[in-house]
Amino acid sequence: MAEDDRNTEPSLEDLEQRLRLARDTVERQSGGSSPGSAPPPALVGMAMRVGVELVVGVGVGALVGYGLDRWLDTSPWMMIVFFVLGAAAGMLNAYRSVAGLGMAVGYTPAIEPDKRKDASQDGRGDG
Repeated sequence: MAEDDRNTEPSLEDLEQRLRLARDTVERQSGGSSPGSAPPPALVGMAMRVGVELVVGVGVGALVGYGLDRWLDTSPWMMIVFFVLGAAAGMLNAYRSVAGLGMAVGYTPAIEPDKRKDASQDGRGDG
């Protein structure tokens, strides 16, 4: 009887059921996303924004430097200086985008308007 069990082929329904069970198990273990799925659109948008910030910073810096070099006849010094400044500005903008800082300045988050009013009433604020 054991020999008969080895020679019989599993039915397609049995194979489908086992495949479905294996896929469900993998999906539960991976947190619900399939291995070949695309990243969420928000992440793709953020990646595009970071890339654009870097390229635009470098491009604008190089163009300003080139223009100043032509105007002041200082080739290539202004282009080098503004290329570096543009690259730094692009990296700063990309960092602000990723960190969600916006245009905040300094090491602490910006004070919300209602809290700023409270601080000025206590005598500790500027206003």
